[in-house]
Amino acid sequence: MKLLFRPIDAAILIYFRIVAGILLAQELINQLLIGKFEDYVLPKFHLSYMFFEWVKPWPYTGMAIHYSVTIFAALAVAFNYRYRIFSIILFLGYTSLFLMEASFYINHIYLYCLLTFWMMFLPLDKNKISAPAWTLYLILFHMSLAYFFGGIAKLNSDWLTGTPMNLFLENRRHLPLGGLYSQDWAPYAFSYGGLFFDLLIVPLMIWKPTRTIGLALSIFFHISNVMMFGLATFPWFSLLLTSMFFDPSWPRKIPVFRRFMPWNIERAKEYEPNQFIGAMFLLYIVIHSIIPFRHMWYPGNPDWTEEGHQFSWRMMLREKNGSLQYLVMSKDRKKVLNVPLLDFISQRQLSNVIGKPDLILNLAHQIRDHYELIWNTPVSVYGSSVISFNGRPKAELIEPGTDLASEERTIKPYTWIRPLNSERFLIGESD
Repeated sequence: MKLLFRPIDAAILIYFRIVAGILLAQELINQLLIGKFEDYVLPKFHLSYMFFEWVKPWPYTGMAIHYSVTIFAALAVAFNYRYRIFSIILFLGYTSLFLMEASFYINHIYLYCLLTFWMMFLPLDKNKISAPAWTLYLILFHMSLAYFFGGIAKLNSDWLTGTPMNLFLENRRHLPLGGLYSQDWAPYAFSYGGLFFDLLIVPLMIWKPTRTIGLALSIFFHISNVMMFGLATFPWFSLLLTSMFFDPSWPRKIPVFRRFMPWNIERAKEYEPNQFIGAMFLLYIVIHSIIPFRHMWYPGNPDWTEEGHQFSWRMMLREKNGSLQYLVMSKDRKKVLNVPLLDFISQRQLSNVIGKPDLILNLAHQIRDHYELIWNTPVSVYGSSVISFNGRPKAELIEPGTDLASEERTIKPYTWIRPLNSERFLIGESD
């Protein structure tokens, strides 16, 4: 408790507020530039997270206002303008965007949602020279979550044999470093480099003698990721969090940040340990340390079944490509139709739904509701998702004959997901 409530220089929190706010705004601007806005407003169907089906995109004008207000809120937070009000708006705006379209799930956006939640409560707006240490530790815990569990998840047979990194590199041979990516040793070098970086970067940054080495490795790692994947704001946000392991007063030495720092010479305030805050801090750590292991309660490979995959920091572990088809049939068998999916969802949504059973089921339910309404009769919906998983031969994900219209969304294992090593069932090869 004394460690959690020891006073630290608040300069590090002001630095976090400024850079995080700017990067959060930039992330939303990037989404507008790559066309995600249209994917919110044009499709008829939107994929939802379980228990959050009620969160839907606004119509066009509403989404435009939503993006504009959230971007403004991020900048207002960065420059401490009516911080408490706009930190709440930032959290609600970011998190609702995240929940509006489950097919756009990305680990770093989930990370941003967690951090914007705590930005509502942390004393980032206070013009004080000190703050209790737990405020900094809480921010750094989120970085540790992403890296540590990202590394643990890579301890699997595919990753250790250079897959799917070989597929990622193959698809990027046209880039400036394509000659490097095409080398036989490259998949192993990048796979093991990513594994060791994820597992070791936090220990390197915690131990003071190795912090400079850790920062240098982090810069090299994230710049190489930018060149390979173009990962928008996440590399820069990671470098922001990495730099926060150093002495909390270092931002005062940077002129661009110095003008935002209080310089009163008052003695750092001593903080009385608060048992409630300490208990909540511990509970939060325990919960978020358990969530990444929930895939162990599901059968099969979570990178194939996707059960327990989300919210677990399982990053870059699978490459899935293939096709998704639905057949809708009236219960009296008088009407049958191969569903034209692009009439209902965008190409970006479709590419993200393929190979993800819960989203496939969610889409099947929306197809059921749509055709029951226009046909005025109960229907069955049958799906087929034939995919190649990490370069393996294409295989059927859905148990043939499953009426997805009658299957319920649940946190329990889906019995209609075919095991990864089951006998292959390819369209056109069945009886």
